[in-house]
Amino acid sequence: MDAVFEAQFRLMRAEFARQGVQIEIAFRPDGEVDYLYQAGHIIAHATDENLNLLTNSFDGLRNPQERGLQPTGRLTRFTTDSLADSALSVPEVLDQLERQNPRLMEGGPTAATPDHVVHVSRICPATEPEVPSGQPVTPWPAPRAAGPCEREVTIGVSDTGLLQNLDPARYTWLSGVTGDPDPLGPPAPSGRPRIPVYAGHGTFVAGVARCQAPNARVMVNDHFSLSGGGELESVLVTKLDDLVAQGAQVLNLSAGTYTRNNAAPLSFEDFNRRHPDVALVAAAGNDSTDRPFWPAAFDWAVGVGALATDQQHRAWFSNHGPWVDVYALGEGMVNAFATGEYAYHEPPKMPATQAFDGMARWDGTSFAAPLVTGLIAERMAISNDTVAQAVAAVLKLARNQTLPDVGPAVFPGDNA
Repeated sequence: MDAVFEAQFRLMRAEFARQGVQIEIAFRPDGEVDYLYQAGHIIAHATDENLNLLTNSFDGLRNPQERGLQPTGRLTRFTTDSLADSALSVPEVLDQLERQNPRLMEGGPTAATPDHVVHVSRICPATEPEVPSGQPVTPWPAPRAAGPCEREVTIGVSDTGLLQNLDPARYTWLSGVTGDPDPLGPPAPSGRPRIPVYAGHGTFVAGVARCQAPNARVMVNDHFSLSGGGELESVLVTKLDDLVAQGAQVLNLSAGTYTRNNAAPLSFEDFNRRHPDVALVAAAGNDSTDRPFWPAAFDWAVGVGALATDQQHRAWFSNHGPWVDVYALGEGMVNAFATGEYAYHEPPKMPATQAFDGMARWDGTSFAAPLVTGLIAERMAISNDTVAQAVAAVLKLARNQTLPDVGPAVFPGDNA
């Protein structure tokens, strides 16, 4: 694994461990990182056929009701730590299951998968935040003017929460944005508050969305800060359920995961079954690969790749491929951030520190996604479209603006 990913994984693993959760890396045969998962647990379809298949294949599988997937009638979780051969890792258990049941390797239904770790680290911010030049006091792209509003639309941001005590006179474009607290750390020797890793990510994302959707209500829920920027897929979908219960019609998820054998994560499949009328806009990831990245790769989600600052070329970091639905600006964006001192956690800047004064410049598909989220929400607000109609209108506009060698694209301030 490269030095940046290793630094992020060590931080994430330590934070998960504080909650009593062990996460591991699955490696490819060439030694490269394949995906992250929770040790000792698998997710499975809860059909009688599937449960019989699993219990007949493995003596000692247990079905605990602990932190993780809530019973929905469609999925369940098993622990593997009480198997006769408890030394088997989750990937080894699933490999053995498929060897014993060849139909699972022949395009049949997926019996079970790991409980993958969905994370903002590396995969969604392509870089750590930087101080923007010229000390700007307004975002880039700039907030659009609010027009006549036909309906109330709520954007739910699944992220790290919202920085508290933001001066409303300074951050006018965030007026009315609400969210879970995203606290800063204790003072550094300089006297400035410490800015924890990933703090401010949710605020920046909300700011980008609100600049494109001035008529929308925006809620920012803290779904990632307690685990170093990651969360189990089984846990995350229950948190997305909470956002929907609070009235969110459009969800922004600037996070994701690669999966075992590139298979669709079962938890998100179940989420879509339960909420087919909710739009999920998801970042496409920042590894410059065409490997499917989930949930962005679902055909029912809106997967968003990043354009470079010229908005004519794909950003150097952006994932790509036929599963990416649309590209939007994701490099050199400026928006609200914390005021305090940030210690860089990744090479090459680690362990340098930097003082921030309430604004940041940041790159990543993390920030391309909320631009598209905002365009969908604004379309709903000004036209009274349904969620499906607004998504279709924005994607149609993107196809009409296809960039050579990139793909369908939208731009700040577009009217679908």
